[in-house]
Amino acid sequence: MQNYFKQKGIILVLYVGLFSVGCQSEVEQKETPKTSNAEIENLIKKHVDSLYSIYDNFGYEWIEFYDDTFTSIYPETPININSKDSLKSQWKRIYDKYDVKLISRGEPTVITSEDMAMSYNSFNEIFIEKISNDTIKNIGTYIITWKRQPDDSWKIVFETLHNN
Repeated sequence: MQNYFKQKGIILVLYVGLFSVGCQSEVEQKETPKTSNAEIENLIKKHVDSLYSIYDNFGYEWIEFYDDTFTSIYPETPININSKDSLKSQWKRIYDKYDVKLISRGEPTVITSEDMAMSYNSFNEIFIEKISNDTIKNIGTYIITWKRQPDDSWKIVFETLHNN
C-alpha cells in the first residue's frame, strides 16, 4: 500500500511539473508578438528599395542582402545553389566587361507569410560593352524569396528572373 501512494505521489509531481512547463511555454509564445502581413510587406518593400539604391551604384554591397547560400534559376541555366562569393565573382566578370545602367524598375509586389516573403517587380537595364560600346537591353521581371533569419533580419534565399 505504501508503494501505491509513493507511485501516485511521483505521478502527481510529474503532472504538476509538466503542467508548469506547458504553462511557461504558452506564456513564452504569447510574449513573442506575430508580425502582421502589412508590416512584413512594408519591411520587404524597404529592403527591395535599399537593394536597388545600392545596386544602382554598381558596387558589390547589394550582395549583403543575400543569405550565405541561396538558390537561383536564371534563363537557360540549371537550378544552382550559389554563395555570396560566387555571386560577387559572377558580377565582377560582368562589371569588368560592361557598364551597367538601371533605367527603371517597377514597384515591388510582395506576398507574405510569417517567416518568408516573395517579391517581384519589373526592371529595365542596359549593359554597355566597354570596348565596343554595343548595348544589350535587359528587360524583365525579378522574382526573389526572402527568409526571416534567427536574428530577425531578412535575407534572399531564392532568385530568378524572366526576360521579356
